Amino acid sequence: MLNSFSGQSQDHKRVDSLLQAVSTQTDTTQIITYAMLWAEYLYVDPLASKPYLDSTIVLAKRLNNKNFIARTTNYLGVYYNMTSEYEKSLPTFDKVITSYTELNDMVQVCAALNNKAIALRNLGRFNECLEVHMKSLKLKEDIGDTAESLAASYWNIGNIQGDIGNYDISNNYYKKAKVIYEKLNLIDDISSINMNMAINLKGQKEYELAKSLMLAEVPYYKAQNYNNDLAGAYDNIGWIYAQQDSLDLAENYYKKSLEISEQYGETSLIGLNWRHLGELYNKKGDYRKALRYMKGALENAEETGTRKKMIGDLLEMSKAYAGLGRYKKAYEYHTDYHELHDEILGEENIERMNELEVQYQSEKKEKELIIKANEIKLLNERKQKAENEKLFLIISLIGSIALAAALVYGLRQKMKRNKIEREKLDNDLEFKEKELTTHALHLAHKNEVLLDLKSQLKELKSQNPNSRSYQKVINTINLDINNDNNWEQFRTYFEDVHKDFNSKVMRNYPEVSNNDLRLMSLLKMNLSSKEIANILNISVEGVKKARYRLRKKLNLTTEDSLQELVIEL
Repeated sequence: MLNSFSGQSQDHKRVDSLLQAVSTQTDTTQIITYAMLWAEYLYVDPLASKPYLDSTIVLAKRLNNKNFIARTTNYLGVYYNMTSEYEKSLPTFDKVITSYTELNDMVQVCAALNNKAIALRNLGRFNECLEVHMKSLKLKEDIGDTAESLAASYWNIGNIQGDIGNYDISNNYYKKAKVIYEKLNLIDDISSINMNMAINLKGQKEYELAKSLMLAEVPYYKAQNYNNDLAGAYDNIGWIYAQQDSLDLAENYYKKSLEISEQYGETSLIGLNWRHLGELYNKKGDYRKALRYMKGALENAEETGTRKKMIGDLLEMSKAYAGLGRYKKAYEYHTDYHELHDEILGEENIERMNELEVQYQSEKKEKELIIKANEIKLLNERKQKAENEKLFLIISLIGSIALAAALVYGLRQKMKRNKIEREKLDNDLEFKEKELTTHALHLAHKNEVLLDLKSQLKELKSQNPNSRSYQKVINTINLDINNDNNWEQFRTYFEDVHKDFNSKVMRNYPEVSNNDLRLMSLLKMNLSSKEIANILNISVEGVKKARYRLRKKLNLTTEDSLQELVIEL
């Protein structure tokens, strides 16, 4: 999982809106918009996202803003990971880690470590990958990072444990991540975790269950335009069919995966597709065809540096040459296969990685024991303090009982009066809130009826153009709809219920206009867009545009909620 932007389908209307906005923006606002455009394309068509990414980097350097330079450099590393340029991403993420360390932003340091570890995993440097992931996870725990951020670490550690065949450990991490994503209702992440658990089932040879889980995710990937995820799902399903000797079905899924991979730029996945097709043709006995695919797969692995994938490529090359009777070449590739396998997945490496897991769990338990010991100590101190206070209280109470008895009656009477006064104020406020809501809904309904009547009169006038009476009535309706007295009456009701709201808005946001203030008042009441449109005598689309302009004046980002901000004022 890349800690930057989560996968998303491309929204053409949103892209058009962002392109229109970015042409008039400057400084950091423009950088943010370009970054949003990059994110729109990243998971759909990574190569098409690059020009927008380049713009963010140029602007950040031009402004000499250290925070944005670090942020845009991190985006570049994410891009390199998405396009399988892992050797480029490693020094890029090292720069990001250094920058955020200097800025004392440990949350972003954790994210950059996470992304660096993803590159190490794809390069087959599993020991280093797990060490970096564990470093990131420990740092997150120390700084109290968010649950979603912890879930990202669980997810990635689950991936690397699955790579080395520790499926039980891997699934435990996946389950911890999934619990968090379900609580946060993050559908994309839940889908990805389901797919990863299905891949573990594939590794455990639970083929039918794995295949059914993978097929269940395919419609979602299609609906969201998650092209790389869809290509990966097809490749995994094809591999399962190949193990079940359904070779024609396997070939069909491999080719569907390859078509998507070649179109959308997931370079390392193209190499995996070629290897699986080569493996398939080896099974079919078409060794020449297998060899053509395997040569492409091996070149791809060398180009992208995906050394774990290279292990399988070398093995299938050896099989293809053996099938052609070229045993010397077969032996050479088989020797290379064993050397690389032992280097990456040898017992010594696996043991070191297992030790990392044991060390992490041991340190975690030690921390928990220290915390519990401190809690027991604190409880004992509190207990002793409470006993001392209790003794002092008993002594004090003896001298205070007489005074307390005299005060109790007066206090009870005062509480009774306060309660009656509070109930009266609550009832008054409740009445005013109902009165305000009724007035607002009445105003909306009245305007809606008048606009409908106005529309009907215009239609009658068009059928009888010589009649001036229709226009006179239409003018009267317009006067009533635009009558400021209606709004002033509403404003009076509103300020009775939401005291100081208008003054707070003007104090915090002096650039807000009267029209903006009206919109914020209606949002404060949690009215629907249609009701707001009727009250303001504009279209629902006009309400959306007004909200957009207001968000800009309030300097809200896309993650900020305008409704929540207004309600909290």
